[in-house]
Amino acid sequence: MTLKLKPLELSDSNEKELFLQILKENYTKVPYPASEDIFQRGKHFFFAFDNNKRIGVTGYHLKTPTLAETIKTVILPEHQGKGYGQRLSQLIEDHCRDVGIKKVMSTIYADNTKMISIKLSQGYTIEGYHPDHEAPGWHEYSLGKILG
Repeated sequence: MTLKLKPLELSDSNEKELFLQILKENYTKVPYPASEDIFQRGKHFFFAFDNNKRIGVTGYHLKTPTLAETIKTVILPEHQGKGYGQRLSQLIEDHCRDVGIKKVMSTIYADNTKMISIKLSQGYTIEGYHPDHEAPGWHEYSLGKILG
């Protein structure tokens, strides 16, 4: 696997539209679907490629100069089950470390046990549980990791 991140060009309306389409088609079990307002200041988004083949998307939100929250990680359905989730999680963490971020956190829906397991295996710790966080019945865990 030669997984690489390509930054989303926010000035390119076609790239933004494609990114939103991927989120809307794959983030279907959420109380509020992705919309144009996702592209706010302080957020960085990426397309993920393996050998020039798009396999998903990811990003992070810079909360402070040294704290980032990873957001909107999706592996396209045809590429799921091949280890890309774990690899992409590591790649965005590495990127955050490279740009000087000292801590990364993730808020993950409680039923997304695959991603929770991946994060725990990568050294994240559970920092909180948020019942009814985004809407009634939508429970989430906060996981964090200090980057060394």
